Amino acid sequence: MISENITKQQFIIQVLERDVRNIYKAQLAIAQQNVYIKGKQLKRVKARGPKIGVYSGSLLESLQNPDYLIQAKGESFIVSAGIVKHMRFLDMKKFGNRKIYNRQVWGILYNNALRDIRNNYGKAIYDYLGETLKEAFNQKV
Repeated sequence: MISENITKQQFIIQVLERDVRNIYKAQLAIAQQNVYIKGKQLKRVKARGPKIGVYSGSLLESLQNPDYLIQAKGESFIVSAGIVKHMRFLDMKKFGNRKIYNRQVWGILYNNALRDIRNNYGKAIYDYLGETLKEAFNQKV
């Protein structure tokens, strides 16, 4: 018997895992290629000004080797990620507003993860149950 709660946790963790990786990819593209990442489709737009993350290399290193953890606690989910301290300051207008932190984290989580969890959970359960039944009927007894 499939527990709906476990299946729901697995689905949400998969969506969060996908989008945390997308956040790191978007941030790495901003740091390496001097672009902005916009919209649900993660469209790349060339930015003006100098590249970021090339002086000490700590920003690029942290984005190339992401350090994050996704945990389920009851019906809550916790995403913890390690970032370099100065990444938060790169979003401030005084430093060029690189849109590397707030825009990526909240944009991707709100536009992609939240909508997928809200709208696609039923479809994911339907597909999962279908595959489970196919496997059960294809096994030889």
